[in-house]
Amino acid sequence: MTNYYGVESTDDVAYDSQGLPIGIYKAMAISEEADAQGRGVIVEWEALSGDNKGRKGKQWILTTHENQQTSNIAKQTLKRIADARGKPISTAAPIKGTVVTLEVRQQKKNPDYTEVARYHPENYEAPKTDDIPE
Repeated sequence: MTNYYGVESTDDVAYDSQGLPIGIYKAMAISEEADAQGRGVIVEWEALSGDNKGRKGKQWILTTHENQQTSNIAKQTLKRIADARGKPISTAAPIKGTVVTLEVRQQKKNPDYTEVARYHPENYEAPKTDDIPE
């Protein structure tokens, strides 16, 4: 067996890259680190409520990308996180430690993965399905 990056292809590894499960719940940014190529930030969220409490998922926010649309989406994402938490993101006020309510959905391009669709303030209460008009 060839060993790549310290891992054998036969190693028993649990899949955790699919992200957070579909749903609406409070989550905390438990880590925030620069992308290895310096293109943006990787934020790891942990669900604080519901059946998936304790479940974690990473989010890549690539603010520097050859595709301008990708960069713009990343910058908008950071703005949405800042708006949901009620204060700008800066070195003095990093994302790590932020608690917000996340709305997670299935990715459109790859249904095997999920993505954060919306960021709401921590105290956001999702409407009950009975309250949504048909």
